[in-house]
Amino acid sequence: MNRNTARSQYRGQMSAEDIEGKLARLRERLGLEDVTFTEGTGLDAGSVSLRFMVLGRRVERTCATQPTPAANSACLALWLEDRARNLERGIESFEEAFADCLVLAANDDADAVKGAWRVNHYEGQRSVEECIEVFRSSLARLAVAERDVKVTWDTAANWARLRMRLPSGAIVDKTSRTQKSCEANLAALALWLQSRARNWERGIESLDLDRVFAGNLLPAPAKVA
Repeated sequence: MNRNTARSQYRGQMSAEDIEGKLARLRERLGLEDVTFTEGTGLDAGSVSLRFMVLGRRVERTCATQPTPAANSACLALWLEDRARNLERGIESFEEAFADCLVLAANDDADAVKGAWRVNHYEGQRSVEECIEVFRSSLARLAVAERDVKVTWDTAANWARLRMRLPSGAIVDKTSRTQKSCEANLAALALWLQSRARNWERGIESLDLDRVFAGNLLPAPAKVA
């Protein structure tokens, strides 16, 4: 896939002030410290790296696929906002959210990590059919065949699960069970995949899908079914 197509470019108009305001809100929501944007130099000119500390761990993410440093910065702010939303919805843990961009992991207090985020349930009204369409569009963006994916849910037990075979053969396993209804769990799961696909297209995530979904891979051997 050509990551430089118009489809993968950020088309918004976020100003430097808008980006700073978004980051200020994210600092408060996630308890971030030492948040910095750094523009690349030399061969890395035009790229932007976002670094911050959270719960004693350092996270670093670089975006270099957009046409300007401002667009790269906007994409990084939107990437972090997606992670915050998914953490607050309980759709992913800290380790899942930042599995491929941790550069320092020094906090072994699992209880502190678990209770660090405010609860922010999905409150939308997407139907099952609408959720399936979100899954399908995201899979098309990731170039993952529908035959390699299984989405299941249980209304009585209140959960929804995605299993997906990546081109490498690795199996992604993701379950949502923290929302108020099964439909909400399905929607939160679909939107989680959509956010990963959108950020992958924009070049904020790694080219390697195994790294994009590093926090959700099953030990080999595993099956989709």
